Amino acid sequence: MSDRSAFPDPMEIWNHLELHVRGQEHAKREISVAVYNHYLNHHLFKDSKPQGQHLLLAGPEGVGKTFLVQKTAEFLGVPWVQVDASSLVQPAMAGQALQGITDALLHRAGGDLNLAQHGIVLIDRLDHCLRTSPSPGDPGLAVQEALMTLMDGVILQNKEEPQNRLDTSRLLFICCGAFPWIQAAVEERLEEGSRIGFQIDEEPESTTHIRDLIQKSDLVTLGLSDELASRFNKVSLLNPLGTSDFVHLLKEMQNGVLSQKITFWKAHGIDLIFTEAALEAIAEQAQAMGDGARALNGLIEKILDPIDHRIAELARKGVQEIEYDRSHIENGSLPQITQSDSDSSLESLLQSVWAGFQTEKTQQPDSVIPIEPSIMAMPLANAGAALEQLELSMGRLALTAEQDKTWRAIRRKHVGEGQRVLLQLLARAQQAGVSLSFLCEAIQQSEGDLLLALKKIEGSQR
Repeated sequence: MSDRSAFPDPMEIWNHLELHVRGQEHAKREISVAVYNHYLNHHLFKDSKPQGQHLLLAGPEGVGKTFLVQKTAEFLGVPWVQVDASSLVQPAMAGQALQGITDALLHRAGGDLNLAQHGIVLIDRLDHCLRTSPSPGDPGLAVQEALMTLMDGVILQNKEEPQNRLDTSRLLFICCGAFPWIQAAVEERLEEGSRIGFQIDEEPESTTHIRDLIQKSDLVTLGLSDELASRFNKVSLLNPLGTSDFVHLLKEMQNGVLSQKITFWKAHGIDLIFTEAALEAIAEQAQAMGDGARALNGLIEKILDPIDHRIAELARKGVQEIEYDRSHIENGSLPQITQSDSDSSLESLLQSVWAGFQTEKTQQPDSVIPIEPSIMAMPLANAGAALEQLELSMGRLALTAEQDKTWRAIRRKHVGEGQRVLLQLLARAQQAGVSLSFLCEAIQQSEGDLLLALKKIEGSQR
């Protein structure tokens, strides 16, 4: 997180996406610019409805379209929801489908209407809702008209709190779809003599890319209405993943299926090893499947299936290392297994897991800050979500580097039931009218004593 107290510029947004998304340079640039322009336009023209900065992300399944939107929203600290385009049928204009957008944004914003009003709506599978006939009753056209109504602005109310009215014209809409025929549509439009060396993969500087040739008329040819095509400021074409991309994802993707499997086996005292050649073989299979990054999960599960159910047995036998090479991936043969005479860590692992079952039901947060019954009654997951939203509303993104370090240390110390302590702390700090930045300063001055910091804050307000 950058040390800032202002809205990030396009380069900051791009740099953040660069940390999480491999390749797709044009898509990262275009979503950074679209986000920046959208939020600044709505700040500068509060009393009018500025032109939307809506974006269309086109590309095969599993190349990172949804992931880009997710990481952008997380960086900005705004709620985002994903909606299947086919759910936006015309009869639902006043019904559950659109109501669900309001409810979901408000839920993710912790009930904060202002934060929800800054949300991002990802409309997925738009290419499944293309117009197929000139008839006014065409189902694809009905979906597109519903989407245009959302983009242009409709006031949606929360069914449980009618005073919460959300204006959809101020939301950022990003639409996604595979649109596999987009290159053919461009080719048909171009004259034969003009079809000069353009391609869909990353290109040298001298080569014209297909993305540079896409026009609104091409979207209309594919089946979008002229009106909807006009609402997209940019059409960003994402590239298919290559084998090197898949290898990178396997090795570097945080919380990816392979890293989780390696950690899981390591907890049983077994090193799960995939050689570089093995990773390349998995990447080649994933690319051949054509499902993008989604293919990796199924492939890893299939590779480990012959031994996954034996993990406890192998740990008790003293297995120390399991190594996969290319031949094991290609032939489906069992990996190389290395045993040792060292004691297995399995029993201590199972004992610690069982101990968690025994204490979790009655565990109470260790705190001298009195916790309100309503917070104690919350399911832990709800308390955690409420804490995250309260952090954002109190200025989590505006912390300095030192304040951010302080707050991260407090969060690491108060996990599990300890989240209730922090939720109560922030609730009382908010009642005292102070920001998270001010609270962090008080915690630093109190040498980490939360109660003392809270007393200083509340005392200063008297």
